[in-house]
Formats: sequence, C-alpha cells, structure tokens
Amino acid sequence: MVDAQDLGSCGSNPVEVRILSRAPMEILFLGTSSGWPLPRLGCKCEICSSQDPKDTRLRPSLLVNRSILFDASPDIYNEIKIHKVDPTKITHIILTHAHDDHIFGLYDLSHIYNGPKITIISSSGVLSKARRLVGISMRAFDILEAKPFEKISLSKDSSVWLIPVEHGSEEAYAIKLKAPKPVVYAPEFRRIIPSSRKEMGDIEMAILDGSSKTSYGQAKGHETIEEGLRFGKDVNAKRVLFTNIGHKTDTHANLEAFMKEHGGDKFGIAFDGLELKV
Repeated sequence: MVDAQDLGSCGSNPVEVRILSRAPMEILFLGTSSGWPLPRLGCKCEICSSQDPKDTRLRPSLLVNRSILFDASPDIYNEIKIHKVDPTKITHIILTHAHDDHIFGLYDLSHIYNGPKITIISSSGVLSKARRLVGISMRAFDILEAKPFEKISLSKDSSVWLIPVEHGSEEAYAIKLKAPKPVVYAPEFRRIIPSSRKEMGDIEMAILDGSSKTSYGQAKGHETIEEGLRFGKDVNAKRVLFTNIGHKTDTHANLEAFMKEHGGDKFGIAFDGLELKV
C-alpha cells in the first residue's frame, strides 16, 4: 500500500512524497516462564494452583514475524505446536546466552523436515558454550558469530545487534531488533552497563527480566520488576513488558495490578501466546 503526503510546495510546483507503508512487526511470546515451566511440579502455592491460563507458562522464547526466533527453550517443540507456528518458516535463531533453558530447544530445531537451514546468531563465547552443551546437533545450523554492538542484517528491512548485559558470571546479551521499528529483548540480566544503556533509548518496546517482583525470591544475576520499572521509566521506550516470570514473582492478575499502581499504562506483563503488532 502506498500513502501519499503533500509536504509543501516549491514555487508554483507542489512537492509530493510517496512513502511505501511497511507491514508492522509481529511479536509472539511462545514462552514466558523462567528456568522451569509454571506450575512447578508438585507445588501447591498460589501461583501453581492458579486457574488463570495466563499463569501457565513454558520456558522463554520469542518469535518475530514468524521467522526470527529469540532463544530456543527446551519447550520449543510444544510451543510450536500450541501456537501453530510453521517451523519451516524460521530462518534465524538469536541467542541471548547459553543457559540450559534458553538453548536446549536447539536439539529439536536441528531436525525440521523440508525447511531451510536455520542460521544461529550470537557471540563467539555464547556459541562455544552452546556447542559444548548441545553437541552434534549444532552441526545442523549455519553459524554466524557477531561482535557486541555489531549490526547484523537479516533482510532488507531487519537488523539485529547484541547488547552486552551483566548476568552473574554468564556472558549474556540483550537483543536489539529493528524490523523496521526498534525493539529490545532482555529476558535475563542483573544490570545494563553504561555503554549498553545508550543503545536502549528511543525504542518502540523493551521486553525485560521479570523473574521476581521484589527482592523476595530474587535470583542471583537477575533484576527485579521494581528495578525494571525504574529502568523502563528512564529509557525512552513507548512500551515495557516483563517476561521470564519466576516461581515466586506473583500471579498474572496481581502483577498487572502492580504494573497499574507503580508503572502506568505503558507497562505490562507478557504471557504465553501474547501476540503484538509493533
């Protein structure tokens, strides 16, 4: 579709600029739990006993435009089936870090019939650890090593950058994707270092670590939602969502109420199956 806009005139001749409209970026949250699925096995706590389907969460993966996958959780096979994703359309997998809950789905994704060879993108360190943990299945993929802050073009209209973050002793990154609007995905981190922070300004959406609401239940190497609210207010993001929801974080309904009270309309909680157009 082509939109026309008259931007003024030069002398007696009007100047008309025609701008080609681009389709919005489609974001699908395949999984939004941290570490292990919710409910936890054998647990009867408020979260694990909840009847709200939004409190049933698989491990974290995000799919953009049905083709770009952020992390490959061990639940990826079921996530693809549940959300009716065509795995033969996946062209790229971008890894934030090499913890088990973010890479063990590579085993299943290494064996897709009738699809193109998928390209995995991450840093040399993350890829090296993934090779050690996943093993021979990594040979099924094309590998692209990226340096921090290096622009990697995925297509004519989409590019990604790896933005370093602190996540305990683990090498980890936020992913900045521009397709064409900029979105940042940072599911696990303790601190955004100053050199990375400037890369997170003027973005359409930030998707942040929500593994604990407050210091109660806070795991080493993770920020809290309270801290994420302050960070989200500091950066110029139009919308901020939290994913990677932990076992002691809170129910979805309580977290949404917490967002409304302490954050405002631009803050929210992701859930499995949430689809957005940006």
